[in-house]
Amino acid sequence: MQDLLVLTLSLMLLFVAMVVRRHGHASSKAVYTRLATRLKSTFAGWLRQPAIVIRDRATAHRLLVRGCVGGSFSNRPPSMAPSAVLSHRRYHNLTSAPYGPFWRVTRRNLTSEVLHPMRLHRYAAARRDALCDLVADLKEQCTSSPDGLVLAAESIRTAMFGLLATMCFGDGVDPGLIRAMADAQHDLVQFFPELRVFAKLPAIARLIHRQRWSKLVALRRKQEEMYLPLIHARRSRQRQSGETPAYVDTLMDLRVPDDHNKRRRPRRLTDGELVGMCSEFLGAGTETVAAALQWIMANLVKRPHMQEAVRREINVAVGADAEEVGDEVLGKLDYLNAVVMEVLRLYPTATLVFRQVSEEDDIIHDGQRIPTGTNVLFPLKSLAQDKATWADPDEFKPERFLADKGGENISLVAAAGSGGEIRMIPFGAGRRVCPGMGVAMLHMGYFTANLVREFEWREAEGELAVDLRPHFGFFTVMKHPLRAHLAVLP
Repeated sequence: MQDLLVLTLSLMLLFVAMVVRRHGHASSKAVYTRLATRLKSTFAGWLRQPAIVIRDRATAHRLLVRGCVGGSFSNRPPSMAPSAVLSHRRYHNLTSAPYGPFWRVTRRNLTSEVLHPMRLHRYAAARRDALCDLVADLKEQCTSSPDGLVLAAESIRTAMFGLLATMCFGDGVDPGLIRAMADAQHDLVQFFPELRVFAKLPAIARLIHRQRWSKLVALRRKQEEMYLPLIHARRSRQRQSGETPAYVDTLMDLRVPDDHNKRRRPRRLTDGELVGMCSEFLGAGTETVAAALQWIMANLVKRPHMQEAVRREINVAVGADAEEVGDEVLGKLDYLNAVVMEVLRLYPTATLVFRQVSEEDDIIHDGQRIPTGTNVLFPLKSLAQDKATWADPDEFKPERFLADKGGENISLVAAAGSGGEIRMIPFGAGRRVCPGMGVAMLHMGYFTANLVREFEWREAEGELAVDLRPHFGFFTVMKHPLRAHLAVLP
């Protein structure tokens, strides 16, 4: 009965929209407006699903990591990822794909190739180039400003996007094109919160929210115009022996199962899917790490004694004539790593981990089976500030992660099911733990170490002072982008 009513209302709305488009009568527009308003409230009720919130870390560990009696408990609620929305959930990327063969194949490809821990060294030159560009940009801002004031936020995001673009499309991409791709990706990420209306029943929502739909289509078309020539160029070129593969190379060689027709043979990804996968790779790898780096540097600006402690540790581990703090040194910088971990605890870039109970799941909570379709929410900050787990949980204390303070028992890999109890899950947990956790930790440590080694970071005054209040959007970012006075160190 509900499906029939949805269809009837959809046809009514479509009919009125056609009349408005054809005749443009004021009365028709008024009818459309009133009907759309009523449908919005109706759909809001239909789309609202039961939900429970898990704030206890033991329960979170049991549900997310240990799994359940039956099923996988690895599905998320319907996604607002552009690829899923635009294709009416026929095509997906990793974020939006339901747990199943397609998700397993595409995730395995990512984690076994570009993001495999043993292969990350292949992108060392790209990291060094991104660092050099970032340092040069910050130095130029220093010299052009009488007091060395720099807008660090935009510089950090630009450098991170350039690095991820090289990992995605290979060397040689025009810098002007990279800047244009970065702007388009940022526009898309900023638009994400408005896509919630398309998470369910997108075919109907696109009629009600025509302007949002048109903007989404325009944003994706802009990405296709920039990405597809790069993809086609990689497809047609002769790959050199020993050349580091880009992410898009692995996608073009991939064969994925057809979740809509399991009898069909594995197929290649379509051009649209390739654009969606690349957009996901660039957006997730850039926005999350750029936000985390701002939080790290902001806290070091606020606490000069901690910044100096990190610098002393680096100077002991790295010679004065070394060009950079290389990857091989990062594992020795215990205090730096403690600072990074404390920032991830207090300022996780994602606010929630979501799961949705499927028919195959058998999830028991408080002695009762959770009904199919229930959304289960795990607030990351609540889990990481549990007073039963952490002493002074609201305080910024990197020392809690040092070995002599018990920090050796706090491991992020526990969230992936590798043993131990989870105490914080900034990258999620269970089967759907973020596949980029390793590379994100590498990038945060690498750029923080080199930025502290190159510059002294001091707080600005007045309205430009560091503000540690968060802004909650698609990612948790600083309420005001990071600005600071920088002095180049000898």
